[in-house]
Amino acid sequence: MNKIAAIDLGTNSMRLLLCEIEKGTFTKKIKEMLTTRIGEDLAQSGYMSEKAMRKNIEAIKIFQKKSESFGAKEIFIIATSAVRDSINKEDFIYKVKNEVGLDIKVLDGYEEALVGMLGATHGLTDTKNTLIMDVGGGSTEIVMSKNKKISYSVSKNAGAVRMTEEYVNSNPIVDLDIKNTREALEKLFNDVADRLSDEKPDKAIAIGGTATTIAAMFHKMEVYNPEKIHNTILNMDYINAMFEKLRSMNMKDRYNIKGLEKERADIIPMGIYIIKFLMTMLSVKEITVSENDNLEGVVIKYSGYFV
Repeated sequence: MNKIAAIDLGTNSMRLLLCEIEKGTFTKKIKEMLTTRIGEDLAQSGYMSEKAMRKNIEAIKIFQKKSESFGAKEIFIIATSAVRDSINKEDFIYKVKNEVGLDIKVLDGYEEALVGMLGATHGLTDTKNTLIMDVGGGSTEIVMSKNKKISYSVSKNAGAVRMTEEYVNSNPIVDLDIKNTREALEKLFNDVADRLSDEKPDKAIAIGGTATTIAAMFHKMEVYNPEKIHNTILNMDYINAMFEKLRSMNMKDRYNIKGLEKERADIIPMGIYIIKFLMTMLSVKEITVSENDNLEGVVIKYSGYFV
């Protein structure tokens, strides 16, 4: 039995996976999440703030201690959109190495799409023609996978945090902000729509915090239950209705929705809008939410315990 830890340093949150692996199979998994928002105001300034970097370094220390207590032989730590795009990423990477002793692997868009695909398709038997969408805080990855091999992937700078900061000026969200968001997404994803116009996926899988939050609201969860979240099917009617409900609310009203964390209440409408936009663009009628994501994918790709 091999014990591994993986940390995903995302734009909105930092997540930890503690796992036990035996014969190429996850025999135990524990996940935790902290809202650290390292990408806050990054779209405007181009820099991670000192405050955001400090908050994230302290969160890494917390996850490092938990990993060591778990008995992890290795700790993999990856960073995605926010760190990837920031002007001062080398400063942050140095600080983490100097203070914590861990090396951050900054994934490019293709690598982020790859580990997401590896995680999302792990354990699936029918993976002939699978679409995976990962709406994060700073970016969105779309992958077409045929038998667990990437046939097409793309990463675009459209995430729940980024689009909220750039286009949402009030809550409730007014029509003009939605119009501006839609026009921005149309420009960003125009080439993707052309490339995938003839693709007919057998299954569409959604991973990441936006997707799991929609599923948690669907189940009206008071306590997050990953087993119940996994393989939740959400159709377009529900996603449309949830978006309209949330965009018409102020922040205080959103706090009362079961399944929605307060720390995500400001950004979830734009996250849902991106998924809604992609489903329409790709003629997808329903998505299956997966709890298996890039954390599992990192372990699968880099641990050496999976063939």
